[in-house]
Amino acid sequence: MNLSLEKKIFLGFIINLIVVVTAAYIFMMRLDPERDRTLDAQLETIEIVLFILSAFLLIVVYFIIRTQLKAKQAAQNQLEENQQLLQSIIDNTSNPIFIKKLNGEYLLVNKHFDTLFGTANEKIIGKTDLDFLPKETAEIYRNSDLEVAKKLIELKSEETIQEKDGPHTYLAVKFPLYDAKGRIYAIGGISTDITERKKLEDSLKATDAFFNMSFDIFTVAKGDYFIKINAAFTNTLGYTQKDMDEIQFMDLTHPDDRKVSDEILSKIRKGSTVISFKNRVRHKDGSYRWLDWNSSIDVQEGIIYSAARDITEKVELEREQQKAVDELSENEEKLRVIVENIGEGVIVANADKKVILANYMANDIFGVEEDDKISTDLTAHFELYFPDEKTIFPAQNLPMERAFNGEITDDVDVVLWDPDTREKRRVLISGRPLIDQDNKIIAAVITIKDISKYKKMEEELEETETKYRKLIGFKNTPKQNKEEDNDTKL
Repeated sequence: MNLSLEKKIFLGFIINLIVVVTAAYIFMMRLDPERDRTLDAQLETIEIVLFILSAFLLIVVYFIIRTQLKAKQAAQNQLEENQQLLQSIIDNTSNPIFIKKLNGEYLLVNKHFDTLFGTANEKIIGKTDLDFLPKETAEIYRNSDLEVAKKLIELKSEETIQEKDGPHTYLAVKFPLYDAKGRIYAIGGISTDITERKKLEDSLKATDAFFNMSFDIFTVAKGDYFIKINAAFTNTLGYTQKDMDEIQFMDLTHPDDRKVSDEILSKIRKGSTVISFKNRVRHKDGSYRWLDWNSSIDVQEGIIYSAARDITEKVELEREQQKAVDELSENEEKLRVIVENIGEGVIVANADKKVILANYMANDIFGVEEDDKISTDLTAHFELYFPDEKTIFPAQNLPMERAFNGEITDDVDVVLWDPDTREKRRVLISGRPLIDQDNKIIAAVITIKDISKYKKMEEELEETETKYRKLIGFKNTPKQNKEEDNDTKL
């Protein structure tokens, strides 16, 4: 039976908790009630408290890991939703769209591309042009792809494709796609059927054809009215040219955008060219659409030429993304509140061994207020010793280093000596690696429990016990004398 990573973590937590409870029960059962427990009772109490704290730490680590997994899953879900949205958008365009690897294999195509070549999507993805096109045609496409990759420029060309109703001419635009490092990794292409436009060009009507066939909104305005609109305007907003002959275009602007839109219009009328101005325009059905405008004016004629694109879906997507980011920030803040209320120092370091989170207790132990100034290498802050305060503790055995190696450590007893303040702390350090779904270590969580007070109380208790034994004339047994001699040697 396959278990998810989250279930495995939960199962491990339950098992560890059972082990801790069982060990505590066995420890309590083995206690001899007839023994002199004046000293043992105190030590046993401390050990039980530490044992409980160990179980509590397991719970904290579990919730931290669970939160990380949820965040990653949310990001993955959002990525899948964005991919589905992208595919849905391009599938509902009438343009054949594709993306190819540099070796010619198709990464993405839309439905219109499938229809154009009469091939199903699943038979195109991962294939090259040679797999479903005539060799001569495929070589022409391949050469144009290589030219784009070589020159790193946008390439436009006219291509004729034989369809059921006869030959069609397409304006193919190919362009390079870059990764986050600025390196080309694919070739994108958008083809527009210009067959009708070519026919109209032959009949000296190319200008009107382009105006009416554009998928972007085109308008021509004079005074307060649109004297000419294209089909994209009608398709996007529902108004016909007859409607716009009776409606002042500024009356369609959303009330909240009216002031800024009036200012932009004044700049245009003074001769300025406006690029990428966004506002909301009322649809004929009463709803509003976000449009991205580019406008310029023929000052002599007083005619304003504008092109616009419907970006409503893009704006809504950005809002959803921002909402997801806000929710993620809120969850991170909740996590920080939880960590800050833990009575031990907690440090979280990423895979680059940079501290990304430290609570108040950790800041106090290190004497550093800024989390990112805390080093994961404790030797940068302290001199490290074993509990005998003489033997140097090896840095490679610290829980932080071991966590990045995939190890889990519990209650490593270390003495921290601060050479600046000349103060020492006796601490118990535990470490846990944080592992993603690919079993890669993405972070490490370290907890530091300051037990200096407990150790001091233990020493004071031992001194008091020795003192009262002498007062009442208590004689040590040979075994106790041997233990005292050993303590003296240490």
